[in-house]
Amino acid sequence: MCKIHISAITDITKDKIYYRDDRGCVVYIELEPCANSYETAHNITNKNDLQVRCVGERFFGKYAYYELYTAKHTRMYMDLKTSRIKRFITRITGYDFHTKEFEQFYSIQKRLNANGWTTLDLS
Repeated sequence: MCKIHISAITDITKDKIYYRDDRGCVVYIELEPCANSYETAHNITNKNDLQVRCVGERFFGKYAYYELYTAKHTRMYMDLKTSRIKRFITRITGYDFHTKEFEQFYSIQKRLNANGWTTLDLS
């Protein structure tokens, strides 16, 4: 599995997700093969009825990631730093310390949706 930090993503277009690799080079993931792989894995046969095609899955909870159905699967992740004190305060007051991170995380989904793609929410 390939892992990419969400902060490395530079652009999302109708065909590709661009990001900077460990060497600083801009590389991309093609979304069409991800959608095809996802549909094969989940036995989706009637693709003509889909207005938005799914390219993977996402999760935002104790940790946050998007997993794209590339050949080796690609996980775009972000670190959610927390502590016992923050968990305690959240449990008592309901205050969410990860609001800023969620906005950054969800902006990826919005950009995917704007270009005709989506991810399945596992949260």
